[in-house]
Amino acid sequence: MVEQRELRVAQMTWEAEGVVSVRLTRIESDDPLPEWEPGAHIDVYVPDGSTRQYSLCGDPDDLSSWQIAVLREPESRGGSSFVHDELRVGDRLLVTRPKNNFVLEEAPYHALVAGGVGITPIMAMAERLHRDGHPFHLTYGGRTSGSMAFRSRLAGLGDRVTFLAEDADGRPDLEQLVKELPEGGLVYVCGPLGLLRAVQGAAEKIQGVDQDIVRFELFSRAGVESTEPAALDADNYELVLTKSGHTLRLAPEANILEVVLALGVEVDNDCRDGICGSCITPVHSGTVDHRDLVLTKKEKATMDRMLICVSRPTCTRLELEL
Repeated sequence: MVEQRELRVAQMTWEAEGVVSVRLTRIESDDPLPEWEPGAHIDVYVPDGSTRQYSLCGDPDDLSSWQIAVLREPESRGGSSFVHDELRVGDRLLVTRPKNNFVLEEAPYHALVAGGVGITPIMAMAERLHRDGHPFHLTYGGRTSGSMAFRSRLAGLGDRVTFLAEDADGRPDLEQLVKELPEGGLVYVCGPLGLLRAVQGAAEKIQGVDQDIVRFELFSRAGVESTEPAALDADNYELVLTKSGHTLRLAPEANILEVVLALGVEVDNDCRDGICGSCITPVHSGTVDHRDLVLTKKEKATMDRMLICVSRPTCTRLELEL
């Protein structure tokens, strides 16, 4: 089960055009909130009972509160319009414990790239790297200067940040950014899907399609191409759940998460879209057609885990540690 908690809205601040930050605190206690690391996000429950994911952008060392920032989306599905139009200081929000599928890995150098409100997890990473004395540079782009949140806060990082307002400065030279990346360096990017694709494209052009230097996070599959059915040359396969003792015959296209939950086997899950990472499951044996947007290329190649909400087997016997 997903751990939930109710927090109070202690402060709301306009950070830029269409961007408001929300600071959340405990309601009746001064106890510290759960710890989190840069890249983590929380799920926020909106009035219809669904959830929206927002990156934490405060100080991980200050557990008296959590901070998120929300962009007003013209075609809001209910999350941003609720925060901007209805949520007010003193209100209560139901949220989850922080989750992190965008972990800041150790590397000799980090090239951070943020677009628009994608600055939220990237800012926390930049401040952590700055505090610890690790080499990095942050390239932060936005449509206009006025649309770029947290500029004054980021100015404290000095020349380690490049601000690029598209209407005045143009777009970043992503190929040059990849060319200048030291050996072993990593690129972390968060922002619109177009920016993520551009960074990945630049990395593949400069370092080849097998490169594994780009780390990113998505909270929606909107605009992501759908995948074809798994290339399993069989009408069905054997699924073995090694811990609970279940053995089943399934069609290749069967949704493993739905099947497992129907058996009464508990599995953490949330988005059911391959982007939140909640249902990552150890693979005891077998091979997988990975369709998620969480695991890196290196992690997918090991075939030792899978997101059972979207990924499929490419073998006739798949054993999972469930």
